Amino acid sequence: MNIEEYGKIVCAALLHKETIYMAEEGHYAIFTMEEKGVLRNAIQGFVTENGYFVDRTVGLMIANYYNQIQEKHPPEDQLLSEDLKEKSQLLRKKEEYTYRLKRNYKKE
Repeated sequence: MNIEEYGKIVCAALLHKETIYMAEEGHYAIFTMEEKGVLRNAIQGFVTENGYFVDRTVGLMIANYYNQIQEKHPPEDQLLSEDLKEKSQLLRKKEEYTYRLKRNYKKE
């Protein structure tokens, strides 16, 4: 897996029915998706600066590589938004992103 292809973690996100819901204002914004039935049926993860949605496991590898973790909370094998340094919650806001779900990546 080429971590540099993904870029740094930008923000927490949910993937639900091929739609990505981004929590640009912080991970607590995700809880508002519960009203729409998205939260309980979504894959939880993150969006990277190069436009990829990644799950919590790949997110952890990326955040470790770019030194974005402030303090690791359990579980140890997955990234939580609370783990990220505050400045890492949203590196930059882009008006347009093309999001890609990398389906066949290999964990190394």
